[in-house]
Amino acid sequence: MKGEKTIMQSGLVAGMLLFAFSVQAQVVNKKICIEVELQETKETAPVAAETPAVTDTEKNPADQKEDTFSWQAHTRKKPEHTRKTLEHLDASGPYLPIGQTPVIYLERLMEHFVTHQKGYETVEKDCTDSIRVELYPLAEGWTVFARYSGNGREERVDQLFPWELSQFAERSVIALLQDVPISATINRDNVLRADSKKSSQRIKGSNHFEVGLGTQVRGGDFNSADNNAVGGTTHGVRIFSPMTLSAGYRGKFENWAIEALGQLAIGTSKTAASRNPDGGHIDFGGNVGIALHFLRYLNPRGISSFYMGAGANFELLWFSAIKDRSLGASDPRSTLLGGGLDVDVLCGWEFMRASTVQFYLQMEANLPAYVIQNEDTYGSIHTWFPGMSFKLGVIF
Repeated sequence: MKGEKTIMQSGLVAGMLLFAFSVQAQVVNKKICIEVELQETKETAPVAAETPAVTDTEKNPADQKEDTFSWQAHTRKKPEHTRKTLEHLDASGPYLPIGQTPVIYLERLMEHFVTHQKGYETVEKDCTDSIRVELYPLAEGWTVFARYSGNGREERVDQLFPWELSQFAERSVIALLQDVPISATINRDNVLRADSKKSSQRIKGSNHFEVGLGTQVRGGDFNSADNNAVGGTTHGVRIFSPMTLSAGYRGKFENWAIEALGQLAIGTSKTAASRNPDGGHIDFGGNVGIALHFLRYLNPRGISSFYMGAGANFELLWFSAIKDRSLGASDPRSTLLGGGLDVDVLCGWEFMRASTVQFYLQMEANLPAYVIQNEDTYGSIHTWFPGMSFKLGVIF
């Protein structure tokens, strides 16, 4: 039985291998045609007003032959300084095989690298897809466009030099057939000079100073003086409403803006120590923070625009705890600190945007990424302390 089982397993493995080889044999390579074209520019010579027009029938046969557009004739008709500029396009030079042109050599290189891609081969005719490369002459080298009909992808190199034809052929073939950017095909052996050249123009935004005034609504679980039990405390959710002041920078960049500002909140309510002689009552004193927000305008060109945004605020909060009167402390209150990073989600309305002085109304949800934990002899805090902010601001 054991021998029969081994034979069956061997037969199964052999069958699977045979099936895999048969499937592989049935795989048909995609047939690719390669076309490389040099884009030449015809120059139209100015014709004097007094010179009569000459029809094609009146031309001398020798002139007609000279007018035939070809690379050689095109070069001969160029002015001397232009002809010297373009001579490198037709000359083989030290970077090309003897007697070959960049067009012929690049086409051959493309064929070579296509055949090294699994599932592809190059043919002269009856192809299923094609790669078309266009060379646009520059004073040095060419601007090159390469497009693959199989997936519609096109890649461009702004300046390609004669000694970079092989590197370009390798990278463009990989980029086109694998449908990835040509910048993703770079390795240490095929770097182009164009990879080091970047032409970028940055958006110049407008810079502003902003000031905002408002209020907050913040809530948490704190000890409070118990009105029903003289001198004692009770535990529960309390809401505070400090006033706020902010000042900082707002930079506008078309659809987007960024603001960096300092913020201060001051508590507006405090319980008398006489109502809590046993101590433990907690009051919110205020907070100070530094915020960074990113904004997105819904109507960037409008006189007024709603906007949305998000960001973070690093803040330090302080609380006061009423001391037990029996301890005989000179100061009836102690200070407890807390703080951390808040995640801010905001929306607002900016108006009078065409004037020198602009205004905004803004609402923020302040969501701490931490829990306040602190205590001393006189009181303790252990709570999450989220809030909602409302403010009116002016932008200069």
